[in-house]
Amino acid sequence: MKHSIGGAQYYIIYIDDCTRYTEVYFLITKTAEEISAKFQHYQAWVETQGFHIKRFRSDNGSGEYNNSIFLGLLGEKGITFEPSPPYTQHKNGTAERMIWTLNAKARSMMLDANVPIVFWPEAIRTACYLHRRSPTSSLTDNQSPYEALYGTTPKIGHLRRFGCRVYKHIPPTQRTEKKFGNRSSMCMMLGYVHNTTKIWRIWDFKSGRTGRAVECSNVLFDEEENAHTEEQMEAIEFPENADESQDEIKEANMNEISDRLTTCQESKSRNLVSPSVNCRKPAKFGQKPVDLDRCLPVWAEACRFGQKPADLGRSLLSESTDDCQIERKARTGNVDSI
Repeated sequence: MKHSIGGAQYYIIYIDDCTRYTEVYFLITKTAEEISAKFQHYQAWVETQGFHIKRFRSDNGSGEYNNSIFLGLLGEKGITFEPSPPYTQHKNGTAERMIWTLNAKARSMMLDANVPIVFWPEAIRTACYLHRRSPTSSLTDNQSPYEALYGTTPKIGHLRRFGCRVYKHIPPTQRTEKKFGNRSSMCMMLGYVHNTTKIWRIWDFKSGRTGRAVECSNVLFDEEENAHTEEQMEAIEFPENADESQDEIKEANMNEISDRLTTCQESKSRNLVSPSVNCRKPAKFGQKPVDLDRCLPVWAEACRFGQKPADLGRSLLSESTDDCQIERKARTGNVDSI
């Protein structure tokens, strides 16, 4: 499955077999540590509802469940572990069918709203939220899982179309123009927040570098129009691989600078001069500086006398004309940035 904006690549669901109430959690990996942590979160939520888990049924995933970490968590609470036999997924049919249902609902919502695939976790979360409030033939009198668990009919007046346009109110302190500037910004509807009915989860295109998900209550919906358009697709550049961190990008840039410095030093002579000697003027305009090692002392000398030095990193990566101008200014004592 494609990486999401937050880096998630998988998701796991836990279903209450009595009420069919489903909770979904998103995973970056399938390691035993991460899955055990998600189960602890679900177990804590179940206990706050006044219940206790007695049996845990799953597929025969040796890496996810049948390991010492997860079995230790079950043993501490006295929970019976019931894995299905190998190659018999139908023994865990309730969970397998729920995954198929959530995938179908999420895919339909994303295609209807022309939402990029990187938003698939938001679509899965919203599909699960809607499924908990939908009648099901698995329960008596076609109750919804929400009604079976809480004993009350769920409110549905706050439901909105996934991916539609949302206009978020901009507080006065965040407006760029106080009198005639925009009082709202266009966002995209993503989902809901827990069991509240007056807070929505939306995608703010103008927040951060590529946008981010926020939770707002002062919003207006336009369900007739999709929020995501071709123009916004060109403006938002999602990374191909969400695992690539900013540290890796910075390291790649530093390696490129190091390679250019090595090439520059090898192509020039290594005759060093004292800091008081200025760099020799190139033979003609457009020629590269004589040597990096000869220009660095002049740069340091300018710093010592309080002059504003040029950006060394930008100077080293500039074209030959810019390098020549930097060296010429260093010879006259003026090394301000160009």
